[in-house]
Amino acid sequence: MNWEDKKVILTGGSSGIGKQMVNDLKQKGAKIVFCGQEEDLVSSVSTSIGVKGITADLCKEEELVSFFEQAIDYLGGVDILINNAGFVVAHPFELLQRADFEKMFAINTIAPARLAQLAIPYFKENDCGDIVNIGATGGSYAFEKGTAYSASKAALNIISKNLTLEFRKDNIRTFHIDPSWCTDTNNNVNGTPIPKDENKLNPPDISEMVIHLLEMNRRAFVPEMSIWGMQ
Repeated sequence: MNWEDKKVILTGGSSGIGKQMVNDLKQKGAKIVFCGQEEDLVSSVSTSIGVKGITADLCKEEELVSFFEQAIDYLGGVDILINNAGFVVAHPFELLQRADFEKMFAINTIAPARLAQLAIPYFKENDCGDIVNIGATGGSYAFEKGTAYSASKAALNIISKNLTLEFRKDNIRTFHIDPSWCTDTNNNVNGTPIPKDENKLNPPDISEMVIHLLEMNRRAFVPEMSIWGMQ
């Protein structure tokens, strides 16, 4: 793949895996617009890496659409959509609130689906496009206090499968990537930080694999894969 001026829209780019991908893609020569929810973090990443950052709450349809439209205006189109933003609330089942389910499904499931809907017409017009959905290994099994999070990521996995089913014929590739526990991110309980641990997965591990998959010859793609840490 020739990354020069490749147009990338990425969610959750203000920390962790998303921030790493923004940096690595910028180094490759891609043009990037990312979003994040915390204005100070978005501004810091935007300034330090030299890319366009937009503050947006993906739970709100109007902000999601505005983010996408601003990105399209800035980039002049889109070649790659990376749905990386994620949110987790880890509570025992009996203590989960309706709002917990709604926020996790809004960010982890509905936002990627809506952004894919918005991007697909541009991909079809170009006869080419790539969607990367960052899921979680927890989307394929149950774990303690993980009911709502696992359900939201499992739903994203089904969306990825259906995107492949419906749009593979249009030369639109969908990559569903499930990392296991990744440190040095902000996707802990209620979006709090997960401290860096060199013995566990770190953002560069995920970013490197995503870029490698995107660089595959367009005659091939990996529809689904998991990335596990050794510990």
